Amino acid sequence: MSIFKLPELGEGLAEGEVIAWRVKEGDAIKADATMVEVMTDKATVEVPSPRSGVVKKLYYKVGELAKVGAPLIEIAENASEAKASEGKTSETKTVETKSAETKSTSAATGSAAPSTSAGSRTASAHSTAPASSTPSTTVKASPAVRKAAREMNVDLTSIEGSGDRGRVLRTDLEKTSSAAPKVFASEGPKNLEERIPFIGIRRKIADRLSQSMFTAVHFTHFDECDFTEIIRLRDEANALAQKNGLTRLSFLPFFIKGAIAAMKKYPILNSSLDTERNEIVIKHYYHFGISVQTDNGLLVAVVRDCDKKDVFQLAKEIKEVADRAREGKASLQDLTGSTITITNPGNIGGLYATPVINFPEAVILGMYAIKKRPIVKEINGQDIIVSRPMMYTNITCDHRIVDGALAAGYLKQFCEYMENPARMAFL
Repeated sequence: MSIFKLPELGEGLAEGEVIAWRVKEGDAIKADATMVEVMTDKATVEVPSPRSGVVKKLYYKVGELAKVGAPLIEIAENASEAKASEGKTSETKTVETKSAETKSTSAATGSAAPSTSAGSRTASAHSTAPASSTPSTTVKASPAVRKAAREMNVDLTSIEGSGDRGRVLRTDLEKTSSAAPKVFASEGPKNLEERIPFIGIRRKIADRLSQSMFTAVHFTHFDECDFTEIIRLRDEANALAQKNGLTRLSFLPFFIKGAIAAMKKYPILNSSLDTERNEIVIKHYYHFGISVQTDNGLLVAVVRDCDKKDVFQLAKEIKEVADRAREGKASLQDLTGSTITITNPGNIGGLYATPVINFPEAVILGMYAIKKRPIVKEINGQDIIVSRPMMYTNITCDHRIVDGALAAGYLKQFCEYMENPARMAFL
């Protein structure tokens, strides 16, 4: 009988949340097979079994925090040893498990959060314990995908996964089965409530947002931009992209370029607060976090050195990193290191929102739906009501670092660049 401890999960990490057991007590397990998924602040770790045998004891339940170096699982060499241990106490030895294979994720915020990447392997708000059926425990798939498979009545062993090393993704389920998730009718008052485990990426998002809300002093400033010139410029750029095989542009690359141009006049906005050293750290590099909604929760995908790239490069990298996040293939580099974040729910609808800062950043920018609205324009000395494509925009700031006047000045400067994009060429 051997007791195995939780191995190191990464530099400076002392614990991790157990989000899914791949085995249960009494199961046979082979060496190097994944036995548990543990989520940390930076990644979801698949811990492999260090030996073959029979699972005698699991030391943690799903949702509990496991300590690095503490007993994790007890494995008997064979079934007869496991049975014998029930009647008498046998001498056990403690063996360190092999280094766990780390898969990257980010706790979003906003986020953010959250298959082979951490984003797709972490449990969503609707995740349950691992499937109890034998086939499901031998297939690489996240708890959310396993739950969806059960609801869709799909056998995971019959699916060829398109993820890394054959991991089954949500898209694989949708391609395989046209069956809709089962809807169970209420049987009476006992079914009027449902309890969902608050674990995995949902709890990580909650932790990060709570840290932000109870640490940063939030305030939000609003403005609006006339997008007439940006729309014209984007249409011209997309015509060029079509001729030259370039990535078609959304408005986001232009938004990023305008944000950087205005930020160079207000550099304090691209900063964070080092409370241990009592210093404001101003960043002279621009790594933009882009909010991406995935099947497993909200993640923040990162595009680096945006000031050094043109709009076509930005469009290409935004699409690539967002696709990797949605498909569960994002790396740790893809999901960490942003200096400022943009939330862009305009394609969903609504006028505007008050986003929560992706802590420890100083601000978060919001861009929303572009809609035609009547506004007053001075034309040839006369005030005339005209229809223009307008967008509400806002900036949520940490008031410990940014004053209201700075936020107002920044957003005004940003809108001037959006309405007169040619001015950015002279910077």
